[in-house]
Amino acid sequence: MVKSPDNYAGETYKVWGCMSQFDAATGPDTFRAQASYRMEKNWYSNGSNAVFMGAATQLADFAKNDVVQMNVFVFGSYIYKTQNGGSTKVPSFMVVDIEKAGSC
Repeated sequence: MVKSPDNYAGETYKVWGCMSQFDAATGPDTFRAQASYRMEKNWYSNGSNAVFMGAATQLADFAKNDVVQMNVFVFGSYIYKTQNGGSTKVPSFMVVDIEKAGSC
């Protein structure tokens, strides 16, 4: 899915993630996470960068460094500008359900 997220658009999955950015730059309804199909011991080595979107009220109790378990709907590719002036393309998801599963 990481290499070709558009091929999975419309599908639903259960994923886990370590919230790596959830701040004023992402807004109250979007966050970046190191994501995986399973709970990881080392998120930054084993997870894949992805973007997640949901209702601000649904995400209000979560913060950077939370590990979350989610049911998601795949949107496909998402391109965003990086801090060094480049851009990167990652999978993007709509959060259907989310719960805290620890800290990273």
